[in-house]
Amino acid sequence: MPQPSRRLQLAGAALLVILGSGLQAQDPPPASTAADFLFQTGASALAAGKYHEAEINFRRLIELAPADSRGTLGLAQVYLAQKKPDEALRLLQAASEKAPRNVELHFAIGNLALQSAKYDLAIAEIHHVLDASDRNSSTAAQLYFLLGEAHRRKGDIDASVALYQQAQKLQPGSLPITNALAFVLDATGQRQGAEAEYRKIVEADPKNTLAMNNLAFLLADDGTDLDLALAYALRARQLAPNEYKIADTLGWVYLKLKNTDEAIAVFRDVVEKEPASAVYRYHLALALGQKGARAEAAKELQTALKNNPSKAEEQMIRELLQQIGQ
Repeated sequence: MPQPSRRLQLAGAALLVILGSGLQAQDPPPASTAADFLFQTGASALAAGKYHEAEINFRRLIELAPADSRGTLGLAQVYLAQKKPDEALRLLQAASEKAPRNVELHFAIGNLALQSAKYDLAIAEIHHVLDASDRNSSTAAQLYFLLGEAHRRKGDIDASVALYQQAQKLQPGSLPITNALAFVLDATGQRQGAEAEYRKIVEADPKNTLAMNNLAFLLADDGTDLDLALAYALRARQLAPNEYKIADTLGWVYLKLKNTDEAIAVFRDVVEKEPASAVYRYHLALALGQKGARAEAAKELQTALKNNPSKAEEQMIRELLQQIGQ
């Protein structure tokens, strides 16, 4: 095995001083052992918030073993911990230019670009990793999932759905993938598809309150199975009694069932706890209108208009005001 250069020997000798291991400086440990030690020391310092110490160790690792991407990845993590994502990205891209076949670097760039809303870069880098992977593997499933996330955040919903579905084919039991697919189908009005995915989640995870809540809302809103919607809404409320959105869904189910008094009671409680929510006041107004309390409903709607509703919410509020003759 070729001996390390003098520069690497000096790095090893300096490392021994830090270690206080009793070994002689002229007999440094093998490069692999030194690299492992530098990485572990840097990782420990990073976990402890000792960023300067972590940076020193990761930089020494880069100097000792340039082909070992752990040093670069560790240093990028140091930058990220200090809220310097642009520096981390520049570091990773510079390293990737020197080692274009290093999939770890491409993955790190893609992941960071995704978190930094640089979606085109994220997509390009994740595709680099996918091209080097087995397209039928669990790794590919996770890459398709990340690509789906990038396209969803970019606003390309059709591509996002297709990528989530590809990921799900490879990992049909993955709840994060199924949940992401259900969410994007739900958000784009593809209710039947979303309902099917939420059912899968609830069957696999009977305590998943988010999926249970969303499924209850869809079933109630479509009027397809109000009894089942009520069962899911009550169970979700039992599991998460302090979650306002879940309480609001229960009120919505009661409203659809024409259990007006129960709906009003639930919506009043939610509005009392979240008085600035235009949506919750709108729902309470719907229930009050259903009961015939038009003046009180109008009062809630007028307050809702003062609570900065979205354009779509404002339109619904004004339409309801017209309907109740106010």
